[in-house]
This record gives sequence, C-alpha cells and structure tokens, in this order.
Amino acid sequence: MNDLMSFGLHRVWKQEFVNLIDIDNRSVLLDLASGSGDIIKLIRKNYDCLCIGYDANINMIKQAQKKIDFDNVFFVNGLAEKIPFKKECFDAVTVSFGLRNFSDIQQSLKEIKRVLKKGRKFYCLEFSHVNNVFLNKIFKIYSHIIPFYGKVFLNNEEAYSYLVESIKRFPNQIELTKKLIKTGFKNIEVIDILDGIASIHISES
Repeated sequence: MNDLMSFGLHRVWKQEFVNLIDIDNRSVLLDLASGSGDIIKLIRKNYDCLCIGYDANINMIKQAQKKIDFDNVFFVNGLAEKIPFKKECFDAVTVSFGLRNFSDIQQSLKEIKRVLKKGRKFYCLEFSHVNNVFLNKIFKIYSHIIPFYGKVFLNNEEAYSYLVESIKRFPNQIELTKKLIKTGFKNIEVIDILDGIASIHISES
C-alpha cells in the first residue's frame, strides 16, 4: 500500500532521510514508531551501530523481527509519550511517518529530548504542507482516492480515511518547528520533499 499510494517514492524519501543521519558504528540509535523496521534496515546497511526499534503496536514489531536479521537490533513495545530509557542515552532519535500518530506530540518531543545526548540530533520525516498552490490542489484531490485504495486492496477503508485525516491535522513545517523550539531543541533545519508533500525536520538537543 505504501508503494501504491506514493508510487514507490516513499522508498526514495526514506533513503534520503537516512543519508542525513549523523551516526557511526559506535552510535546508539532509537527509531520511534519503527513499524516494520524500514528505517533500521536502511541504517544497518551502512552502519554497524546499535539500533532500538520502538513501537506501540506489538504486531508491527513482530513483522519487523521477521525481516530484520542484523545483530545489535532490538525492539521494544511502548508509547512515545513515556519512553522507558534513562536520560541522555541515545546518539540519535528518528521517526518516519509516525509523529502524527502520537496522541500527545508535545509530550513525545519532551521525551525525545530527554533521552537524546546533549548536542545530538532528532530526525523526523513526516507528511507536511505543500507550498505550491497547484500541487496542493492535486494532493487534496488525490487524498480523496486513498481511502478507496484501502477499500479495494485491503478491505479497510476506515484505516486509510484516518490516514488522510491525520495528515490534514498534523502541524505544518512552521508549526512543527515552533513545537520543537518550545521543547528546547535548537539549530532546526527543515528540508521539503516535493515542495512540502513531506518534510524532514532535523533538530539538535
């Protein structure tokens, strides 16, 4: 479904996202809303670092465990609003297309900052606000088709209606930057993909 909805572009976006992460073989990385482990799989192709996938959905974790066979990769079930790790223990924290699903984004950002080492970075890839007026209109039209895809291919129209609504409700680039600043992050960089269909926020603890 991800390939179908994004015409395969989500794979390119995730690779571009991973290419921006500043880590090495000695790093310890936390991947929030890890899902089926796409980001960890890409990271471990380049670095022999310790990765922890963290997700609220135990079934997604089981799927990730089936397809990831690297050493030093562990998965934990839990909520982003209450991360069960000590202060300043990670060299990087990532989240890819998951932040919009957190029940309390501001609290989750506080937890992310708490577990990040000082001077290290939080990387977020998420759907955002399309800047170009013409592209924005096309995206709005296309968003009405997505629930139809869910109904036809997975017999689950409701889940993909929720997907569209979660994208609409999610803070745009400026609003998310303000939330990061409010949390205490600094040196925030925003990189738009396809003029804002998605965006990458990089912020320093």
